[in-house]
Amino acid sequence: MINGAIMNIKQLSLAAAVSALTFTTASNAVLGPIPIYLNPVKVSANYFNDLDTHATFASEIYSSQDIKESGSNNLYDFLSNNTSITITPNAGNKFSQKIDMRGYGTTNGHQNIVITVDGVRLNNHTSSSQSIGNIILNNIDRIEITKGSGSVVYGDGAMSGAIHIFMKDAYDSYVELETGNYGVINKSISTSSKSDVLIINAAIETQERGGFSVADSTSNKDWGKQTNKEIDLKIDATNNTQIQLSLANNDSDYRYPEYQTISQFNSDPTQNGTGRNYAHSIINSDDYSLGINTKINDTLTLDIKTTEEEKTSETTFYWGSGGIKKDRKTSDSLTFNYTNNNTTIDGGYSKLYGERKEKSYGSSTFDKLTTKDNKGYFVQAKHLIDNTNYVAGYRNESVNYFYNKTSATGNHDLTAYNFGINKKLDDNLSIFSNYNKAFQAYDINTAFKYTGAPTYDNTFDGFLKPMISKTLNIGLNYTNQDSKTKLTLFRSNLNNEIYLHKQNANDFGTNSNLDKSHKTGIEIDNKYIINPKVTTGVNYSYVDAIIDSEDKVEDRGSFNGKTLPGVSKHTVAVNIKFKLFDKSTLVLKHKYRSEAYAEEDFSNTNTDKTKAFNSTDLNYAYNYSEDIDFSLDIENFFKKKHATLLGDYNSTGGNVVYPASFTRNIKAGLTYRF
Repeated sequence: MINGAIMNIKQLSLAAAVSALTFTTASNAVLGPIPIYLNPVKVSANYFNDLDTHATFASEIYSSQDIKESGSNNLYDFLSNNTSITITPNAGNKFSQKIDMRGYGTTNGHQNIVITVDGVRLNNHTSSSQSIGNIILNNIDRIEITKGSGSVVYGDGAMSGAIHIFMKDAYDSYVELETGNYGVINKSISTSSKSDVLIINAAIETQERGGFSVADSTSNKDWGKQTNKEIDLKIDATNNTQIQLSLANNDSDYRYPEYQTISQFNSDPTQNGTGRNYAHSIINSDDYSLGINTKINDTLTLDIKTTEEEKTSETTFYWGSGGIKKDRKTSDSLTFNYTNNNTTIDGGYSKLYGERKEKSYGSSTFDKLTTKDNKGYFVQAKHLIDNTNYVAGYRNESVNYFYNKTSATGNHDLTAYNFGINKKLDDNLSIFSNYNKAFQAYDINTAFKYTGAPTYDNTFDGFLKPMISKTLNIGLNYTNQDSKTKLTLFRSNLNNEIYLHKQNANDFGTNSNLDKSHKTGIEIDNKYIINPKVTTGVNYSYVDAIIDSEDKVEDRGSFNGKTLPGVSKHTVAVNIKFKLFDKSTLVLKHKYRSEAYAEEDFSNTNTDKTKAFNSTDLNYAYNYSEDIDFSLDIENFFKKKHATLLGDYNSTGGNVVYPASFTRNIKAGLTYRF
């Protein structure tokens, strides 16, 4: 299999290498007061704390300055418009968006990527995507995106890689107000108090929008409001021990429209395509985490962490309530780090538990309980010989499922491993490669299926299998005083990729496995200093996601050799930054994703596709004084329309779309620091 992967990568390597080295790239070169992070930066996500140019895997790193200059409203906006990540509203819901990386598709991509905040997993035990819109953007220190790696440390779901968000040790103290068209109002206040042994951070943020579509029959537009509150304490209990306690509360109340026909979207995307009342979601969550990090001696450190989230949610559709759902998830972990000269060893144990409580039909109590319980351990080692890093790691994880109404149970025992190498050829150039095995154990919504008579309830789906991927990455890092370039070629071979299987047009579908599939691609990330006042950034990715074989029989024909639906082959994010005067900067950005097969169109027979995505954005920032900043942001300047296509099963006449973007959004902001 490795030989096959290398053969496919060789076909792409020459053109990609020429393209990458044409752009060539730096972190701490300075353009006036604007830091451009081009020098190598440390990557903390895998616990080795290597410089990104010394790591054995591909990565994208974004600093707090990158985030500030982006003009983004929230983390969804930043990742969508500035990185190789694909972000799109979930069935038109801008407050809950779908996430994909490396060609797993917009339908299930979020289940194949791990997202963490300061090491705490955000992945859910249900089919819901990770909630990243409630992370206060201004308090993020950096974002690390690791690709084709992470399964040894993070286990379940780290198929395409991981997104790691690190918050600032001490938050900035500021008040910020932003207002824009379509009823956009964002307000936030953040502060920090610091002494020799204690840091206290506190922040509150509200995000509001008035709506982009016409009102429904209840006079409600697709409006929304989200409030995020958090408090964080860091205590230096001794010279060698730090204790961290974090508390957060998030409230969301929003409405979103249903689908439209293609002709409706093309003529007027603001209309209510079905004439029905918009879906209305109310979500409340409380989170806490407690961590202890202690240095045992000069070579050994220990980290202990426990977290809990309790969430209540209810969505009311045009036909009525979908029911109140109570979710609870906890995590406990113990990890160690041993470092001695050129050798580093990490290891640990983690336990993830998730449950959902619901009411049975006609019941007044939450009598339905479904759970997923993960327990795993890992060990990995790194050794440096001369200018070469060698890495190896292994993980074992057990996954157990339970549903109380029928006493249905299921379990899997899964493994992951990683082998990597990075060789520094000279002061400017390094090459790397890693071979990674990863797995995804499906969520509780997928694990159980409805049986009908005589129980009319759910049982464990013993025919469904966990996904397995084996990924080969080959890449290089090139830096000089003016530029920094990263190039990666990869191939992932998959067994049992999970998808929704429909036998015919009248079938609602059951979850099933694609027998074999693969993904091949190229990733190029370049930053370049043209002169002391102008810098550019280019991030390009190409992914070819192919179904190799699937033995299910359907009336649309064979899936063999077809492209996975919902995957754009080409994704490009470009930006150019101008330092206009000593106190002002202008950033121009453009994001492009090529067309993709309609969601659920596994046979590639639908004549319509999800159209290409284009958005041009502008951000102007003016530093009035040491304490006051002004900003002006324009998103989707040319008002390009985009929607996700859900293909009708066997006729294009029934195709529908979920609008994603179709307006020019203008926002002005004022920030006061104290």
